[in-house]
Amino acid sequence: MKNLEIKARCIDHAAAVKALKNLNAEYKGVLRQRDVYFRVDSGRLKLRSINGSEHQLIYYRRPDKKSARYSNYFLEMIRRPVEAEKLLQQSLGKLVTVNKIRKLYIYENVRIHLDTVRGLGGFIEIEVVCKTAGETRLAAKKMQMLLKELCIRHNDHIRYSYSDLIMQNKTKQKIK
Repeated sequence: MKNLEIKARCIDHAAAVKALKNLNAEYKGVLRQRDVYFRVDSGRLKLRSINGSEHQLIYYRRPDKKSARYSNYFLEMIRRPVEAEKLLQQSLGKLVTVNKIRKLYIYENVRIHLDTVRGLGGFIEIEVVCKTAGETRLAAKKMQMLLKELCIRHNDHIRYSYSDLIMQNKTKQKIK
């Protein structure tokens, strides 16, 4: 599967919600997510728990850059998350755990996340889902329109994943 995505700092979720309402984006609810990242040679591998009841193993590859970037990913539902986490931790090693509260909005083929990440703060993430060649061709144009409508400035864009940011914070704290 493939999507075009961007992540940015967002200190004013209320303003983002207002813009999403103006776009007629559909609010899908709050997702409490716990992502456990594991060591892999390339890409990222995480075990995600959503609201403590849905569990997914997600592998993805994407470049670390501030602008919109394509991400290729594989997602598999997990029925025994405790056992899966133990197996992955013992075989690959655990990197970090990311806990977040995500408000999910859907606009056409776009997932828009308003995230509050423990230890990091507020963010907005836009994922244009590209299931067809036509959606892939139109993804960049749709992304630009949404960035404009949501007033997301280039200076607010984030290059790295939440896991990277948390690990950077831990490294800074050890140095002090």
